[in-house]
Amino acid sequence: MSLPKIALVLYPQFSPFHISVPWMAFGTACLPEKPLFEMLLLSQDGKPALAERAMQVTPDGGLERLDEVDMVIVPGWHDLNEPPSAELAAGLRRAYTRGASVVGLCYGAYALAYVGLLDGKRASTHWMAEEDFCQRFPLVELDTNALYVDADGLVTSAGTAAGLDCCLHLIRHFYGAETANRVARVMGVPPHREGGQAQFI
Repeated sequence: MSLPKIALVLYPQFSPFHISVPWMAFGTACLPEKPLFEMLLLSQDGKPALAERAMQVTPDGGLERLDEVDMVIVPGWHDLNEPPSAELAAGLRRAYTRGASVVGLCYGAYALAYVGLLDGKRASTHWMAEEDFCQRFPLVELDTNALYVDADGLVTSAGTAAGLDCCLHLIRHFYGAETANRVARVMGVPPHREGGQAQFI
């Protein structure tokens, strides 16, 4: 049986940390004896992508490969004033329409909201952006306390640590609590945290 396939979208000047959170959670580092997912790094044009501080990543392809994955993750976003490109917007919409999960970690929720996927749905993002997010996207029901929200396969999370909570939730969705708990134990984090964003403010 083939493994579920995940695409991590490399946005311009991406944050290496925000990429590394889902890469670690879903990759082979936690359970090397039992791979859980096939991971793809995708850039806008399939060419090497530059991080915010000199790091360069060679992707597995361009946005056309969004059509072959079971989950698309936008792990952060580089500029809250900049909507996704037409190519990325179309790819996210196609992915969700055909049943793939679409995930925006932290400010990655902005990418999903710009595309219109979150209209009429609950969502979460980093607490520092909640006022701006509500002004920009009045059709989205922003939950200002949730660590993450799963609204019919549109999944968003709060800040960086909450992105890890969100990834563990998605592992539970695909493989159940026992496997998610094993991953959490290897990473040295709680398998499920109680409470909301207020604990960080």
